[in-house]
Amino acid sequence: MTSFANEPEQSKFDSSLLKPELLNQNSPREVESFESPDFLKHLAPIRKTFGNLAYTESSEKVNPRMTAFAKHMEKTMYEPVKDRVFLMSGWQLTATLIVVGDDGLIVIDPGENDDAASALMKAFRDETGNTTPVKGVIYTHRHIDHPFGVAGVGVTQDMVDNEEVRIFAHHEFMDYLANDASVVSDILTQRSAYAAASYLGVGEDGFVHGGLGPAFTFGTQSLYRPTELVTDKLEVEVAGVNMVIFEAYGDAEDEISVFFPDFNHLNGAETIQGESFPNIYSLRGTKFRDPVKWYKGIDRLLESAQKADSYSHSHGRAWLGNDFIVERIQNYRDAIQYVHDQTIRHMNKGAIREELVDLVELPPQLADDPWLQEFYGSVEHSVRNIYVDYMGWFQGDATELATPSFHRKAKLYVEAMGGASSVMTIANQAVEAQDYGWAAEVLTHLVRAEPENQTAKDLKAHALREWGYDQSNPYFRQFALSGAAELDNTKKDLPPVDFGSPAIVSQLSIGTLLENLRVKIDADKAVNADFKIGFNITDRDEQYGFHIRNGIAAFYEYVPDDAQVTLNIPSQVIYDYVLGKKGIKQSISDGSGTIEGGIDKLDEFGSYFDFSKTDINISSR
Repeated sequence: MTSFANEPEQSKFDSSLLKPELLNQNSPREVESFESPDFLKHLAPIRKTFGNLAYTESSEKVNPRMTAFAKHMEKTMYEPVKDRVFLMSGWQLTATLIVVGDDGLIVIDPGENDDAASALMKAFRDETGNTTPVKGVIYTHRHIDHPFGVAGVGVTQDMVDNEEVRIFAHHEFMDYLANDASVVSDILTQRSAYAAASYLGVGEDGFVHGGLGPAFTFGTQSLYRPTELVTDKLEVEVAGVNMVIFEAYGDAEDEISVFFPDFNHLNGAETIQGESFPNIYSLRGTKFRDPVKWYKGIDRLLESAQKADSYSHSHGRAWLGNDFIVERIQNYRDAIQYVHDQTIRHMNKGAIREELVDLVELPPQLADDPWLQEFYGSVEHSVRNIYVDYMGWFQGDATELATPSFHRKAKLYVEAMGGASSVMTIANQAVEAQDYGWAAEVLTHLVRAEPENQTAKDLKAHALREWGYDQSNPYFRQFALSGAAELDNTKKDLPPVDFGSPAIVSQLSIGTLLENLRVKIDADKAVNADFKIGFNITDRDEQYGFHIRNGIAAFYEYVPDDAQVTLNIPSQVIYDYVLGKKGIKQSISDGSGTIEGGIDKLDEFGSYFDFSKTDINISSR
């Protein structure tokens, strides 16, 4: 018998199985479907437009549905309530709501950075002539595009400290922010850079729009800690304006919405994520978004929607008309429950994760809703995550437990396909047939088996790029194009948004910053350690400590007995250390604190941790 391995130039793959998959499930239907006059007549009045940050040119490299959707994202001042409520949409990924009170302004979601927030606030003031100060700010949730432009709307820390400005947020806002900023910030930063095509720039070869808005802009970030926390519901008056701020679970666990009874206006934050099917799971990476909690959060939103004549949210345009508002919100809610329930139904019939993609799709009355198109979330990537939440990664076949190790398996696959040359033949056949997904699939094994094989990387990059050009979902497109740029070394030197930026980290508590150092312990160095350290935070009367043992850093909210070293330092020393401004040893040498047990013990403590930065690869591993 002739060995397949001896025939590297003769691919045994049945090429009749190849088929073009130019438009996958996120790209059906007519381009004009979401332009219906019946829908557009329900948009709030436009006060003024200011141009578009999204890429709106026609191109063979951009799905025409994506281009058509981008044209909705002009910088626009909507006026859902005349002279009182303004939605500033299109200056960044987030749409910012500005409510005019008797003697000041209320701002909901200042946005992703001070530069964008300052630009939209200038446009608002120039157009309206309103010069009154901001009196209230609402962070609807902690995601990176929402609260970090607070200084840009004209608020300072002194104004907050002097109680001139009140800042409202969910009671768990800071806890969830701490997870993003100091536990998983490194991988979130890189994954988000791919999701936003941060290394590619705007244009036909890169970023077109962000699905929820025209662009994720870059600039100086700011954040002030909330002064008032919302648990369940808070009825409050700011600048003569009455507000009902309430919890309504959405794309974030710390989501809050706001009803303005004086104006019958509802701001639904990101409980209704935008004019798209929602991201029940975010491809950039996130904790599980519970679909049941989400549609129940929408039920709570619907209670206020029944009284609303106008509606705004954190992404997209403002709406008018009670019946229209209720219908949009109810359809959104029903789409989430439908996907969840049908996923569970098929799971209970034995379907596993990848099978669910072909089994669950929206019914026509929801699939045809112009504002439930898959321009941000998609059904197919949502059902996979619902499976994982309920059942975990294991799908029941012990093959998954017996599978060879990561790189060894790749080498075995390459050998089984007839060697590297045969894999390239199969991949080239797939590319020629425009079956780019299959080409990327087989090349992934070769790239893993032979990390230095640039020819394989280049071909995989080509397959991903061509597949990405055909997508109307920005996440699908941007992960594909970003991965291609990584593979063929064409990434631009552009800064990704930093989930652990100084503006964020400086607002976290000392206890949070210290405790989260535990995830940076180098287990190999700490496995045989027995080291205790204490921290007396002198300006806050707080005590903390670690016991390094068994490869972990056990954290305590007290100074451990028999600590080898104890630091007596103000909080600023910790902030300076975490932000890389000054080492703890230098701060103590400069007189900013004292140490008991010998300063050389700090070196021993630091030696148990891994603070190095890694250039994280996504598509070439």
